Amino acid sequence: MRYFLLLAASVLLLGAARPATPQLTPNSATPPAAPGAVLSNAARTALLARAGLGRLWQHQPQAGAEDVLNGCFGYDGRRIEFVFLSVQADAKNSGRYRVAGKFRCYGDVTPFRGSVEVQQLQRLPAELAANDPGNGRATSIYCATGAFSLQATSSHGLGGRFDGKLAVDFQLAANGRAKLVDYTANPATRNGGLLFDGSWRDGADGEPVAVVWKQGMAVAHQILTRFEVGDRDAHINPRYARVGWNSYWQNEEWWTEKAVAQR
Repeated sequence: MRYFLLLAASVLLLGAARPATPQLTPNSATPPAAPGAVLSNAARTALLARAGLGRLWQHQPQAGAEDVLNGCFGYDGRRIEFVFLSVQADAKNSGRYRVAGKFRCYGDVTPFRGSVEVQQLQRLPAELAANDPGNGRATSIYCATGAFSLQATSSHGLGGRFDGKLAVDFQLAANGRAKLVDYTANPATRNGGLLFDGSWRDGADGEPVAVVWKQGMAVAHQILTRFEVGDRDAHINPRYARVGWNSYWQNEEWWTEKAVAQR
C-alpha cells in the first residue's frame, strides 16, 4: 500500500511539472486544404509571374523588427523567430523560391538556406474572404499552398532541418502585386496571413519536433491560448514568458551583423 501511494505521488508530480500545451499540432506538416476553386496550371503560372509572391515572407528592411515571423517550437510553445533575408524566384521552376535568412531560438541565431515552393493556387469563397475587415467582397482573395525545406548552415544553435507545408492568403493590388491578407476564415492559414507548419529534425534519423510560425505576432493570438493575461495592465502569461516570449515588446534587430570595434 505504501509503495502504491509513493508511486501515485510521483506520477502526480511529474504531471504537474509539464507546462500546459498550446494549440499546436504535434509533428504535423499538413495544414487543412484550402477551400475554393483551384486555378489551372496556366492561370497559376501567369499569376505567379506578376504577383511577386515571395515578397510576402521576405523581410523588408524598412519594417525593422515589425517584419519578423514569430512561431512556436516544441510542445511547450518555445518562441522561435524567422527572418527571410533573401527570396529569389527560380527562373526554371514556376512557384519555386530559393531562400536564405536567419532564425533565433533559445537565444541562438542560426543562418539557413533552402526553398519554398507554391504548388497550388485557389480563389477563396466569399464567405471566407470577407472575414477581413479591410476587404470587401468585390476583391478576390487567393490562397497559395505548397511546401518548404530549410537547412541550417551552421552547427551553432539548433542546426538540423525544417520541413513542412506553406499556406498564404493574399490579394492583388492595383499594380498586380500580391498583398498579404491578415484576416480571413481560411482554415489552411489558421484564419489569415501566412502559415509555415511542419517539423524540425536534427539529422535524418532525429525525432521530429513540431514547429509553426506566422507573420508578425499572429501566432500569439491565433495559436497560443491566453497569451496575455490581465485587463488594464496586460502582461505575458508566465507560462509563455519562461519559454522565450518575455521580450515580446522589445524592438531588437537580432539578425543584423554586429559591428566590431576597431582599435
